[in-house]
Amino acid sequence: MTMIDNPFFPLSFIAGPAILTNACAILQNGATMRYNLAITQWREFRALLAARDDQLSSQYADPATAVALAERRIRLQLRGLGLLNAAIALFAATTVLGLAGSFFVQLRHLPAAPVSAVMVVTGGAGFLFLLAATVTLFLEGACGRAMLRLHLQLGGSVGAEMQQRRYGSDDL
Repeated sequence: MTMIDNPFFPLSFIAGPAILTNACAILQNGATMRYNLAITQWREFRALLAARDDQLSSQYADPATAVALAERRIRLQLRGLGLLNAAIALFAATTVLGLAGSFFVQLRHLPAAPVSAVMVVTGGAGFLFLLAATVTLFLEGACGRAMLRLHLQLGGSVGAEMQQRRYGSDDL
């Protein structure tokens, strides 16, 4: 059975990149919300430092490290969002190339091998960008956990007790 005999065959290799495009967009929505919260926190930190307010010192064991971690989180989030944008574009391109390529292959305007090769390259590049975004967002999460460790309210007995129940150890 050839591609011409089975009109659903092209859909089987177009669906994968389309689903990955949607998955990246959902990840991007979550990262965008976290970015908005992180940028608000960073602005508040900067305002407290500019006003020489002691509130930051009363909340964090090391305010300078907390501000540095907040800045690092924002940079990592922006990098992660950029990587997700690239992954979305590449997966969308793979989907469009698959659809257009199957049409041109069926009309015998293009051979199937180059169309498949281009799809594999663009899909593979999209997957690499998705992996890089995932690693970047894990690093951003580590910055958030480091900020929680600096938070004085979590350092007391209530914070340690919550931490023990949730994670089963004294490490966050």
